[in-house]
Amino acid sequence: MANEWPAWRGPNGDGKLIDAESYPQEWSSDKNRKWRIDLPSPGNSSPIVVGGKLFLTTAENEGQIRTLLCYDTKDGKLLWQRAVDYGKKDKTHKTNPFSAASPTSDGEHVYAWHGNAGLYAYDLDGNKVWTVSAGKDYAHIWGPNAASPVIHGDAIILHAGPGLAARILALDLKTGKMLWKKELPESASEKVGQFKGSWATPLLIQNGNRSEILLGLPGFLTSFDPGTGEELWRCSGLTSLAYTNVLAGPEHLVYLSGFGGPGIGVRLPAPDETGDITDSHQTWAEKGKKPNRQRIGSGQMIGDHIYQLDEPGIMVCLEVATGKKLWEERMSRKSWSSMNQIGDKLYVNDDTGTTFVIQPDPSGLQLLHKNSIDPNQHTNSSLAFANGVIYQRTDSYLYAFEK
Repeated sequence: MANEWPAWRGPNGDGKLIDAESYPQEWSSDKNRKWRIDLPSPGNSSPIVVGGKLFLTTAENEGQIRTLLCYDTKDGKLLWQRAVDYGKKDKTHKTNPFSAASPTSDGEHVYAWHGNAGLYAYDLDGNKVWTVSAGKDYAHIWGPNAASPVIHGDAIILHAGPGLAARILALDLKTGKMLWKKELPESASEKVGQFKGSWATPLLIQNGNRSEILLGLPGFLTSFDPGTGEELWRCSGLTSLAYTNVLAGPEHLVYLSGFGGPGIGVRLPAPDETGDITDSHQTWAEKGKKPNRQRIGSGQMIGDHIYQLDEPGIMVCLEVATGKKLWEERMSRKSWSSMNQIGDKLYVNDDTGTTFVIQPDPSGLQLLHKNSIDPNQHTNSSLAFANGVIYQRTDSYLYAFEK
């Protein structure tokens, strides 16, 4: 699935297609547009693409109905939809509809987490294979279940929360049988309105002979064993709100907290190192009462540099090893979307659906193209890339762009 987009942030969960085929760098509502279709409701989840099919989650009737949609990538035709009649009204914020988590696929099945309504597995033709509850106690003033499922071997791993409960668990891909469950009491809230929690999707890495799940949690950047769920190591320095995904390189990790919290740099531990590594491996930490404006979308680590679009629309470049800010420049308006590296270019959109194509350069912002779509659009979703086509979700439409 090298040129497909089977999960949130692509085939490796890092938003990268390094050896990608040719994708458009310029488009608009009438240029290089392959198709556009209406969507039934807004949502913050992003599309995934597998086997010529696009999958997307939606929610209707104030979240009482949670749905997985399947479209033909050739023309945007709806092939099937599977709705779950949850029948309850959960707590959330108007900026975070109930379809926040993106689906994921192993090429044979597609998995959709509908939060308190359950985790569902279907084959690619829409036949239900299994469903399980991952708990019904997730509640938060800003809405839970934004973390997308990820696949490791024969298991699907789910970071479930935040809210009054928080946990990470693994289920058998074929049967839904629980393989392990790790409660995260330090990440749970004492009340629904507490400003505490992680909405981050786990990042799977191979650290020598050790597989690891990397996850930003309240207070800590943490690593878990994907085979058992046991904590391998942690590094302190984060605040109580974690929105972004971990950025990982061969020797360094970076985590950028949200809502004014600090970023930290961590030297990747050796495969036999465990425990609290704060004193031995933390390479830098942002200081001050409010060291960043706001971060929601995840950036990109490219070589020795981090490229990040902060929520107010300001593009920032940091040194990986030191956290030093090399430059910052206003590029867009508000953005919740994550950045992708496609070939040697960066793609990221703002909340109007305008996408910026950037040449990464530590000496300054190199903006190549600014691609606007239909007027009066809004999106908190991120782009998906598959087989030369770019897919974009807004509150109203689903687009496909190609050369």
